[in-house]
Amino acid sequence: MGSTRPATATTPSRPTRASTVVSAAALVAVVGILAVAPQAAAVPEPPRRDLRGPLPGPVSAVRPFDPPAQRWLSGHRGVDLAAPPLVVIRAPAAGTVVFAGAVGGRPVLSIDHGGGLRTTYEPVRATVRTGDGVTTGDTVGHLVAGHAGCPVQACLHWGARLASGGPPGDDDYIDPLSLLSVHDRPIRLKPTLPGDGAA
Repeated sequence: MGSTRPATATTPSRPTRASTVVSAAALVAVVGILAVAPQAAAVPEPPRRDLRGPLPGPVSAVRPFDPPAQRWLSGHRGVDLAAPPLVVIRAPAAGTVVFAGAVGGRPVLSIDHGGGLRTTYEPVRATVRTGDGVTTGDTVGHLVAGHAGCPVQACLHWGARLASGGPPGDDDYIDPLSLLSVHDRPIRLKPTLPGDGAA
């Protein structure tokens, strides 16, 4: 008869203090990275869709709205619209001029339209003053050439923001083109492809 060995129970190995500390540190690092990683900021819905374009003729955006993922990061908080220098800038909706002056050496105009909506225009030589009331289509200024990053002779930087209920620096920027009435929105043509029937 062969000898039988008694079965020995194996006890699961217990983690050492060092491996527990390393695992905890790794977990803290992952949570820390997730906490500070930029997340796409939610852009609020436009509060209205009845604004007129601030320039005469169809709107031609040469640089789109590109908001930052976080308020403190860089981004493009409006749209750049191509236009000839000195063209008339019109109020896209009724409101009150809340600022007409220089910011960082650039002439800026800002109109409060009520309901927390404010639109801004630069570089614009204002023909209105702070406190003036305006109605839709009123002349509020003239475009000045020299907007940084403009691929043509002159561009109007048009911005829009909604009050968030907190400090002014916490306002939400929205795409001003989303506020336009259906008749004033830019036309986007579908590109023609071979076989589409185009001559």
